Amino acid sequence: MTKSSLQVAKFSKFLSYVLGRRPDEFGIVPDAEGYVGIKALLQALHEEPGWRHIRIVHINEVLMTLTTPAIEIEGSRIRATEKSLLPVVEQPERLPNLLYIAIRPRAYPAALDKGLSPSPHPHLILSKDAAMAMRIGRRHDNYPTLLTVQVAESINRGTSFQQYGQTLFLADKIYAGAFNGPALPKERPEGAASNAAKKAPNVKTPGSYYPDLDSSQAVKYPMTPGIRRKEPDWQKSRRQARRHKADLNK
Repeated sequence: MTKSSLQVAKFSKFLSYVLGRRPDEFGIVPDAEGYVGIKALLQALHEEPGWRHIRIVHINEVLMTLTTPAIEIEGSRIRATEKSLLPVVEQPERLPNLLYIAIRPRAYPAALDKGLSPSPHPHLILSKDAAMAMRIGRRHDNYPTLLTVQVAESINRGTSFQQYGQTLFLADKIYAGAFNGPALPKERPEGAASNAAKKAPNVKTPGSYYPDLDSSQAVKYPMTPGIRRKEPDWQKSRRQARRHKADLNK
């Protein structure tokens, strides 16, 4: 077996583990048929050292090279051919006190007011590990906002939690007031920016000149004389004649 064939076989085995045994370990929740989006899979693989180079061409190579590949593709979805070891969504025997979810910063103000609803996944995906929640959140925004969900308070408000695998939990909704997050930045009152600019002193920087129009001690520089226009010949002749006449009368 060539080196290339060994690499393909190794990748196929890894895909079998990710898609067929522990997708929760990689922050992935397959649908009811065991499929996940190929794009979502690639995002998860690129977070793993040693697999960041993987592209769709490598997945296709597994399908074309191996006689019995560990994966199958339908449109833009992919799943493991062996699904008997996949975790199932179940009611948790015991819930942690806190769960975590990371969302887009621009969605945070609305979440504080209206709570969290799933989109585009049919459920909100939470984790008992803040690092995993941030990992999932970074797939949608480079700098997500981490929220801490109070599980007991959420249940009191009507949230239903399910567990997927060892690390992930699913929720239909998280109500406002049942989670904590960072403080929103304070908005400056209207006109504050312009008032601040008016009050700010003129700070002179090297190479800059700011004229003080109100100062009576301002140095007055003489105006640069303009360029003299060329004198017409008739005017020059008349001036020379007057000068000659003045010289004769001396």
